[in-house]
Amino acid sequence: MALEGKRVLVTGGNGGIGRAIARTFAAAGADVTSVDRRVQEEAESDITDVAFDLYQTDRLPHLVEDLWQQGPVHILVNCAGIYPSSPALVIDESAWDAVLDLNLKVPFLLCRELAGRMIQANITGSIVNIASTAAHTARPGVAHYAASKAGLVMLTRVLALEWAPYGIRVNAVCPGLVETDTLLASLVTPVLTQEHVEKVAKVPMQRAAEPGEIANVVRMLADDAVCGYVTGQALFVDGGYTAGQTFPSFQLQMQSVLDRI
Repeated sequence: MALEGKRVLVTGGNGGIGRAIARTFAAAGADVTSVDRRVQEEAESDITDVAFDLYQTDRLPHLVEDLWQQGPVHILVNCAGIYPSSPALVIDESAWDAVLDLNLKVPFLLCRELAGRMIQANITGSIVNIASTAAHTARPGVAHYAASKAGLVMLTRVLALEWAPYGIRVNAVCPGLVETDTLLASLVTPVLTQEHVEKVAKVPMQRAAEPGEIANVVRMLADDAVCGYVTGQALFVDGGYTAGQTFPSFQLQMQSVLDRI
C-alpha cells in the first residue's frame, strides 16, 4: 500500500473526526502520531497519542523536531479546531484570538515547520487541512470560525503554490454536517434537536456524514498513488449542501416521474 510505513501527524486526533482520520491512516499501515490536549483513555496500539497544548505556539517547533528525530514526517493533517457560536456584537478580542489561533495560526506554523524540514531533507509530502463549509457559505453566529476556515482554505492554496516545486502537496477538506459524538451530545433541548433535524433536511443527500467518510477523503488526498497530481484544492464533503438548494416541490415532481416509469 502506498501509505504503508509513512509517518503521519494528526492534530486534534482525540476528537470524532480526528480520531477517525488517525484510525484510517493506521489501518492503511501508516505510522500515526495523534496530538491533542488529552490522550485517549484507552490506548490504541497502532496510534501514538501525544498530549500537547497547541495554544503553546512557542513549543510547536520543539514538538515537530522531537517527532522528526524519530524519522521524517510525510503527512500532516491539521484537524484541531474549535467551533464556538456567538453573535458578532459580543465576540471580544480574546474569543476571536482563541479561534483564529487554533484554527488558522497553528496550522500555518505546523505547515511551515514540517515543510521546511521536508524541503531540507529532499523528501516529498502531503498536507491536508480540515476546513469547513463555513469557508464558503455564510451563517450567523460564527464570524470568528468562518473567518478562520476561509483563511485556512486560502492558506492552503498559497502554500500549495509555494511548495509544489518541492513535491509537497497541500489540500483542504471542507466537511459539512458530521454526526460526531460531540454533536449528538449537544442536542440537549427539543429546540436544538429540531434545529439539527432542519439542518439535515437542507442537505440534498438527506443525512449527515459519518466521521469515517471525512477520514476516507483525507486519506485519499494524502495518498500520492491516488491524488499525486492534486494540490491547492478545497474538497467539499457535504452531501451536496454547497452545490445549491433542492425543494420539496421538485421531489414530488421526481416521485411522480418515477411512479410512471
